[in-house]
Amino acid sequence: MQKILTRSLFLFVLVAYIIVAQFSPAFAKPFAVNYTLKGIVQITEGIPCLYTADGRVFQLLMDKDKARKFNGKAVGVEGKVAQADEVENVKVKKIDIIEEEDVQIPEVEHEAYQRPAKMLFEAAGTMTVGNLRWDITPDPNSEKKKALHSWKTATINPDKVVKAYFLVKPFAPKFLAAHTLLGFSFEQGGVVGKDGRESDNIFLTIEAYKKLGQTYGLVKTMKKNFDIVWILTTLHNYADLNVNYNNDTDKEIIIYPINLTREQTRSLLVETIRQSCVNRQGEYYHTIRNNCTNNLVILLNRVLPAEKKIKLWKIPSMIYNLKATMPVAVVKLLKKKGLIGEAALTITKENFVTDFNRIK
Repeated sequence: MQKILTRSLFLFVLVAYIIVAQFSPAFAKPFAVNYTLKGIVQITEGIPCLYTADGRVFQLLMDKDKARKFNGKAVGVEGKVAQADEVENVKVKKIDIIEEEDVQIPEVEHEAYQRPAKMLFEAAGTMTVGNLRWDITPDPNSEKKKALHSWKTATINPDKVVKAYFLVKPFAPKFLAAHTLLGFSFEQGGVVGKDGRESDNIFLTIEAYKKLGQTYGLVKTMKKNFDIVWILTTLHNYADLNVNYNNDTDKEIIIYPINLTREQTRSLLVETIRQSCVNRQGEYYHTIRNNCTNNLVILLNRVLPAEKKIKLWKIPSMIYNLKATMPVAVVKLLKKKGLIGEAALTITKENFVTDFNRIK
């Protein structure tokens, strides 16, 4: 009897959702990512928008009569956006008037190895990006082994991309947890630093953006404790940091080539660079709905044909698809869909290879 009642309640909620969704596009859209913003509300042609101090504009999805009360005022907003590649529309959960001087975004110091990528300009088919983490060297002033990083401005030529890769760095508990990355290899001239030095690869790592003193934890990232940061780096930098410098007990990085056409690979690279350079001030990292893995799936979905796309929700706005967000499950799903095969290489302390001439 209890099972029948549970099933009936589930069907009722689902039917109610479908009916309401017909009349409310905002309700119909799943909203996964938490945002906290400050800015000035301006209503233009009946549409309430939030203008932030750093030049961003967000459309506020809220009752229009209520929005009129905030027109022209400084406000703090708590809300949600659909996903990391659709951040322009914020479904408002809470909005309050604040002092105008509080609209300014304060400077916050984060860990030295984390900086968000910045798009400087796109021209002649190339993309010039700042804050690309490049070299890694030991800190001569530290008694313990500590990494120092160099950050470069580099020009990326999408026409010279060769292959895309899905990387997995397991950590305990290995049956559940891992960090994942998305990367690309290039022909000569594909990634050229401002100083003329080249890299034959570039990688995206999406992480909880740690303020100085913060410590990471899977449970902590279930709540609004960490901002999010999309970092562009070289394979050598990332691998050296995580295999030879960090104190983690798990020190392997598994590399899977992604089975895409050359054009799909190029499109994926362009999407990856553009999304990496989005200003994500006020966006929160979340273990399930806004993490290192599901955002890579979102990027892949932008270039995959319909039959290959991965569903992000089991039930929109209610149950997230764990197969689209848990690293171990995603690897199995990508293999099932034929998007990856067996690993091409596993980087370890004993087998420290970051040269793409060795990766097939």
